[in-house]
Amino acid sequence: MNKLLFAVAAVLAATTAGAGVRIETVTRDVKTKVADGGAQVMQVQDGKVRIQIPKTSGGMILKNSILYVLDDKKKTYMEMDKETMRKGAEQAGAAMKQMRDQMAKMTPEQRAQMEKMMGGNLPPGMMSGKPDTWAANNTGKTDTSEGRKCTIWTLNKNGKLQEELCVVPFSSLPGKEDLEKTFKELAASFEGMANGLPGVGDAAKVRNSINGFPVRTRFFEAGGAERAMETVVTQWVEESVPAAKFEIPAGYQKKSMPKMGE
Repeated sequence: MNKLLFAVAAVLAATTAGAGVRIETVTRDVKTKVADGGAQVMQVQDGKVRIQIPKTSGGMILKNSILYVLDDKKKTYMEMDKETMRKGAEQAGAAMKQMRDQMAKMTPEQRAQMEKMMGGNLPPGMMSGKPDTWAANNTGKTDTSEGRKCTIWTLNKNGKLQEELCVVPFSSLPGKEDLEKTFKELAASFEGMANGLPGVGDAAKVRNSINGFPVRTRFFEAGGAERAMETVVTQWVEESVPAAKFEIPAGYQKKSMPKMGE
């Protein structure tokens, strides 16, 4: 659920209305610039979004405040409106609380074993019982990414550097609509989505406070070491998007949202 929420946040952060836009993003090695798989392709037009994610057999469509998650291999889709997202977040939050209560009864050795089994994927605040705290800071420094001059922002979790983002003004990006205004309106419509998950809602709010769009994101380990991979916008062009791109493909069957534990 957490990964899906962050994926939606990424979609919203690039959403506009009016003229069509195509955005391509790659994950690549910081030093060699060799991409890890294909590009993530996002197409936006008239407030609708279609995103295809590399290394998966599907994508997402966002329109009229409803998110459709596609599985091209199985030819199925799931539909998530605001109420579905809210209930899903509440369910996930309840499951996290149950797990936290169980871990509180464990010995230190048992908790360490649980952490090892989870591979660092424990939900925010699971061990401490308190949500992670997030903060964004404009460093005032500048850099260039794929020919775009950008301002360096840092995203800190619990006071430690988590991400370094190179941000450009919305006004500098192709497209005739007010990207920032549209983004905020759409983000507000999904406000309740992440609030049921401890720490996730706070992280989303802090990300939304960044003034601009991140065209490059670099990630850091808990100890402060920079990871080898970065996410970079390689193309952002204005073009007409066929209306069919924002429709569920013919023959796809609707699938119910899975419950926690399924």
